[in-house]
Amino acid sequence: MLNILGQIIRWFFIWLYFVLIICLTGAFIGVVSHLLFGLIFMNAPDYGDQAAFGFSNGLRYGGVWAGGFAIVLCVMRARKEYLQAQPKS
Repeated sequence: MLNILGQIIRWFFIWLYFVLIICLTGAFIGVVSHLLFGLIFMNAPDYGDQAAFGFSNGLRYGGVWAGGFAIVLCVMRARKEYLQAQPKS
């Protein structure tokens, strides 16, 4: 019973790690893209405002995809661990 509970907790934290990485990546891409588009398409952009708006948009769109994509990454990792634990034939 404790082994199962330990595995549940372990996979929850792995899933949470992937979610946080995906959200952080989305926020970073949002900041960079909004700053670049502001630099290209605006005459006098407010870089702080553009960066904040990009962070908000990137985090929002990254968060939409983060949960499901993290589950897929967890399944891929579990499959890899399962195959490594199997004896070679």
